[in-house]
This record gives sequence, C-alpha cells and structure tokens, in this order.
Amino acid sequence: MANFKVVIVGAGVVGACCARTLARCGAEVLVVDQGEAVGVRGGTAAGMGHIVINDGDEAGLQLCKLGRSIWRDDCPEIAGADGFIETGTLWMAEDDVAFEGLADSAKRLESEGIHAELLEGKSFHDAEPALARDLVGGLRLPEDGVLYAPVVAAAMMDQAKQMGASFRPRVRVSSVESGVVRLDDGNTIGADAIVIASGLNALDLLDESGITVPIVPREGQLAITARGTQVLTHHVVEAGYQKGAHGVVEEAVACAILPRSTGQLCIGSSRRPRHGGAVDRELMERIVARSDRFLPGISRLPIVRCWSGTRAATADSRPLIGPVPAQPGVWIAAGFEGLGITQAPAAAQLIAHSMQGTTSPIDPRAWDPARVMTTS
Repeated sequence: MANFKVVIVGAGVVGACCARTLARCGAEVLVVDQGEAVGVRGGTAAGMGHIVINDGDEAGLQLCKLGRSIWRDDCPEIAGADGFIETGTLWMAEDDVAFEGLADSAKRLESEGIHAELLEGKSFHDAEPALARDLVGGLRLPEDGVLYAPVVAAAMMDQAKQMGASFRPRVRVSSVESGVVRLDDGNTIGADAIVIASGLNALDLLDESGITVPIVPREGQLAITARGTQVLTHHVVEAGYQKGAHGVVEEAVACAILPRSTGQLCIGSSRRPRHGGAVDRELMERIVARSDRFLPGISRLPIVRCWSGTRAATADSRPLIGPVPAQPGVWIAAGFEGLGITQAPAAAQLIAHSMQGTTSPIDPRAWDPARVMTTS
C-alpha cells in the first residue's frame, strides 16, 4: 500500500487501531478528529475498558475472539498499569436457570477453543469471596482483561506515527464521499481511501450522499469508587447482562463491576435508547442497588465520580465494518455498542484486508454495511 493515502475520521480506539494497522500495511495515514487529542471523546473516553468474550451472537463471538487475541498479543507497552491486564471475567448466576444458561455458554466457548471454567458452590466463592453467598455459581473466562482505552488509543496512534502516520486534532468534518473529506471550514482533504470511525457522527457524514446509516444512540451510566476500595479481582457481570447488550429490552440495568488498576471499582451498567447527557440520579441509584445485590456493601463505598456516555448501536446488534455501498473508496467501522474496545483491533484488520483485497482471518460478511445501509 505504499503511497496509498488513507484518511481516518475519528481518533477513538477504533480509529487508532485502524491507523496502526493500515500504517503497518504501508499506507500513508492521516487521522482527523474534532477533539483536542486522541481518545478523549465518545465511547473510548466514557467506556469501562473491558476486553471480554461475549457469546450472545456467533458472529460477534468471532469478532471478540480475534479482538481479544490482538489485545493480548499486541497491546502497546505502557508505563504503569494502563495497558492490557488479565483480570478475567466472572459471569454470575442468581439461580439455576441462569446457571444452566452459563453452562450452555461454556460449551459454545469451549467448542471455539476459548478457555472457560464453570464454577459453582465453593469454587465460585473462592474465586471472589466478597460476592453474595446465595449466588448459584458462574462462568469464568480467565483470559479476558481490562485496559484504559484513552491512554491505549493514544499509544497506538503514537505507534502509527512512528510508521509515518499523522494526526490532526480539532478538525470538524462535514461530509464524506468517494475520494473527498469535506471540512466545516470549506476546505477538503483528498484520499485514495477513507475510513469513517467516528461512531454516531457517521450519520451526519454520509447524509449528503443520500446514504442511510442505521446507527442509533444508547446511553449508559457508570460510577467509580474511591481508591483503595477494590474488593474484586475479576470483572464480574450478571448473566442477565446479555439481554440488555443485544437489544432484547428497551431499557436495561444490570450488574457489571470492573476492578481498575488504580484500586477502584467501576460500577455499571445501564442501557436506554437516547443520547448521554446529565447523570440521572434515580437511574444511578438503581445501578448501584443492582450491584449491591451481587456485591453486598458496594452501595456503602464512596463514589468519587458518575458519568454518562453514548454507545453507537445497530438494530441487529452487529457493527458496520466494511465498504460503504455506492461510495467506492469509503469504508466504515462503527456501531459496536458496548464491545467497541474489545472488537476495535479486529475491525481494523477486516478494514485493512478489504482495502487490500486479501483474505480476512474471519468471515467479514456478518458485518457488511450493505446488509442494512440504504441509498436514496
């Protein structure tokens, strides 16, 4: 891809992964973003930072599997503890029905070569002694992990820069079409290829081209406790989280608690169809109360910050990864919902293989934007 110019719109973790991957392929890469730095806006800045295998959807499982593998093997080395840390995920079952569902998940994961351990009784409580004693058991994925996405995205962009890529902050893009990125100030940037990796912003970028992008906002709220309150070693998630994560319900609150390297606990989560805004105190109380059911006493821990963010989601819960219909030379990587950080490096590989016309490590058809994007 020598002398092949690629402009990436969006400097979150997806855009940064695309930048590094395409720079490695030899492309001349320029990343533009309306923010003042890499990874400081959108889902990258607001997310929990979990790297997790989610088996709610077969295609999504493959994307998570590839993404997690890349993070484990190729995450930038970062001073301190902001890079990938193997915490493992422990899915928790309140009752026998939920535990049977986790047992089915264990079989599916093992068939894909993913290490999964079904725990019940003493083995479950030995894994996390602070959890409620009446929980039936859980499913442990020991190779899952956590990272601090803003710092990792910046580190990946630095790696891309070392290979010749460049980054322009505070650039507002008004529209994208084949070969041209149009800016709000009236200027344009020409390119052989364009990658839209700007989440919900993709709706506006393609509007002038008459292309409908079926991405919708889903708000989530999170809280973080004070330092020195970390009583967990795993990222713990209730089994019912899957329903909210895959659009089965319009509004969902589920327990998801992530230990941070700072000695804090990140508490979530919620999903509802709207843009993130001011923190909804009533909803946050529901989140904390739900978390207290699984981790008794967490409601008494000091919370130092609460915030909301917006996930970009699609109707079929599958991201849009690949060429944009009727716009030769334009690709999109957006609509990841709550799995964007996990799946970002896998999506970057799919984009790179599509540009080069080479065979992807996983079948890309499940995420082909043409399945849902329409032109007028």
